[in-house]
Amino acid sequence: MLALVALWTYASPAQSQQVSLTPIIASDHASDPPLSGAMRRIAQLEQTVFELQQRQPAGLIEDDDTICFDAPVTEHPSHYPIYDTGWTLRPYDSEKTPFELTIGLHNQFRYTGFSRDNDTSIDAAGNVRTIPNRNDFNVNRGRLVFSGYALDKDLGFYANIDYSTVASSSIQPLLTWISFRHSDTFTLYMGLGKVPGTWEWQQTSRYTLGADRTLATTFFRPSISAGMWGIGKLGDSLSYTVFVGNGLNTLTLRSADLDTNFVYSGLAWWEPLGDFGVGFSDQEYHQDLAIRIGHGLTQTRNDSTSSDQSGAEQTVVRLSDGTRLIEPNALAPGVTVNAFDVWLYTVHLGLKKQGYSLSSEVFMRWLRNIEGTGGAELDSLFDNGFYVQGGAFVIPKKLELFARGSAVTGNFGTGSEVAAGLNWHLFEKRSARLTLDVTDVRDSPAEQSRTGYVAGETGTLVRMQLWTFF
Repeated sequence: MLALVALWTYASPAQSQQVSLTPIIASDHASDPPLSGAMRRIAQLEQTVFELQQRQPAGLIEDDDTICFDAPVTEHPSHYPIYDTGWTLRPYDSEKTPFELTIGLHNQFRYTGFSRDNDTSIDAAGNVRTIPNRNDFNVNRGRLVFSGYALDKDLGFYANIDYSTVASSSIQPLLTWISFRHSDTFTLYMGLGKVPGTWEWQQTSRYTLGADRTLATTFFRPSISAGMWGIGKLGDSLSYTVFVGNGLNTLTLRSADLDTNFVYSGLAWWEPLGDFGVGFSDQEYHQDLAIRIGHGLTQTRNDSTSSDQSGAEQTVVRLSDGTRLIEPNALAPGVTVNAFDVWLYTVHLGLKKQGYSLSSEVFMRWLRNIEGTGGAELDSLFDNGFYVQGGAFVIPKKLELFARGSAVTGNFGTGSEVAAGLNWHLFEKRSARLTLDVTDVRDSPAEQSRTGYVAGETGTLVRMQLWTFF
């Protein structure tokens, strides 16, 4: 009744408003609507009064307005849109509706130019390799990323759909996982993830100091595999990642292509003076010195197939001149490697202060228990390498100059690079970065389509790119 009285007040001539009401027909027969129906009508009337109260002071009610009492009662939405490093659908109450979704778009557009010193090179197996010049534009990395949580704030999800004009697969799932957060000490992940291995590899390619990861990292690093891993912190300054998965590089492989050996990898680091931050540049402009010290260990066994042939997951391992380890005749005439152990140990150090940064990583790799076709047993191999890189912001948080060098040395020679360039953070943030670098490459031992290195090449590599992510 209060709702009807209020409605009559707002519809009175004193307010110069006319409200048309759908009549409620009284009945004293057994066909009267049930109590629940009456309550619904009361709720509709109260909603109508509320709407009139909101509209009348602002002069939004017209003389010929008609009020409909059959409209459903308005329900408050459970989520609202917001921008938070991506387009985010966030719940008003995460306890009542525990679901959040963020959609992000990452894009790396690059110009690559390469001027070769020699047309060809010869690998350890005696093969002649053609070295191409380059002058082209590409989308080296593009990612459509879905992330958030569901059912509970500690149950996370992540799906990274990769698109590229240089990779063998133009579109493919790259990194995908479900995570269970126990505490800051431990979060469990299951899906497709990075085999940690090295610091520069563990960091996203969006945060490299130059246009891409160094030649040494490209040579030594593991890749992506399905598996399980844990990430956490022990106290305020010690962090770790541990991983067990199918192999060093099994992203595109199916179960029939895999051997039965897992890869085991871990990376731990210490930040004794406070948060070091992401990446290698001091874009955050630390007022006080920040230090990161860490190391990593990776081990796996690669076995031959049932037909005594090299396995599909063995193709990423190269000798120090860039020859694939499983290339026929690479280690001995008439012999093709088909089984071996890989041990990789790395140590890294990083410093940041007031726009200046210095970082370095040392790599040591042992190839042991090497076997070849026909039961051949071959000598173990040891390769080592490093990179050193430094940057300085000449305009704080915006314009950075950098230089870096890296090298790989082993039984089959040495390859190296020296580079210099600049980073321009367009909006004083990492989310839009223009990079230009020029690299002198000597006898590259590494090859990877996204970085731009080709095994055996010597010459000048020029890369200019725009990284955006939002």
